[in-house]
Parts: sequence; C-alpha cells; structure tokens
Amino acid sequence: MITAEQARGFIDAIKGHRLEALFMLAITTGARQGELLGLTWDRIDLESGEVDIRHALKWVNGQFILGDTKRPSSKRRLALTTIAVESLRRHRVRQAKQALSLGASWNNEWNLVFTTTIGTPLSRTSVTRREFRPLRDLAGLPDTLDFHDLRHVAASFALAQGLPITSVSEMLGH
Repeated sequence: MITAEQARGFIDAIKGHRLEALFMLAITTGARQGELLGLTWDRIDLESGEVDIRHALKWVNGQFILGDTKRPSSKRRLALTTIAVESLRRHRVRQAKQALSLGASWNNEWNLVFTTTIGTPLSRTSVTRREFRPLRDLAGLPDTLDFHDLRHVAASFALAQGLPITSVSEMLGH
C-alpha cells in the first residue's frame, strides 16, 4: 500500500500524461482496469460528475470485446472527484484534437474514453508495461505496486475519509 503523500506524488507524475485521466479514475474511483478501458463517453456525465460502469474491455479469442463486468453488482454509478472531472475534460479535448488530426485514420468505433493514439482499444498489458510502470517509477513508488493496487488505494482513502465499509464495497462493485 502507499501513503497519502506517495499518492500525491503519483498524481503529480501523471499530470499531463496522455492517460492521466485513466490513472486518475483508477486512484479515485477504485474501478477495475478492464472497466476503465471499456468505459465509453456516453457513460460519463461531466456536468453531474458521475460515471456509469456497465462494461469491461476484454480480450477474447484474439479480439477485443466490450463484455459484462466481473459480476452483476459491478454495474454501478460512481461519483467523480473534482480532479477526476477536470482530468477527464482535458482528456476529452486531447482525444478530440487527436481524432481531428488523424481524420479517417481515427478508429474509435466504440466511443471509448481511453484508446491508443489511433483510437483503437488499449490492452491491459500495454497500459501496465508502457504507461503505468514508468509513471510509478517516476513517482518513486515501490516496483511491487501494480495497476490493480490503485483500486486498493482508492478504497483505503475512501475508508480513511470516513465512508462506511458498505459504501466502499459498493464503490468497488463487490
């Protein structure tokens, strides 16, 4: 586990990164990696500051699919922090500029929030190895910390802020 100071260091390290919003949502909502990678823009309400988790991106038989969440209770509506909303707004602008610059080469057929630089789905392995680990190292976090641990960090901080364990369990989709 990491301390609040280390979490702030990680948040500083991700600022301005192409996938800042992905990591911000992971550390503030506790959503699973597949749920975040399968998140579509129509499931985010930036005005009310909520995200509706309904799918998970999965790799099945050599192709990506938007499948069900891990369990039925994993389908949930989560409140977003102010910093998560701001991060998502910046991400949406960056993604729109990228799509505009690529024109017909942009390929985001599922309207995914988090994509490769050409709009296609991101693989968990690629996110972990190429994006998360270098940012984790930049923040000076232990090399034993993996993407999934951000989920535990979010839960720990929610509990530390006084959220009842039942609310945290619902937040995590248990």
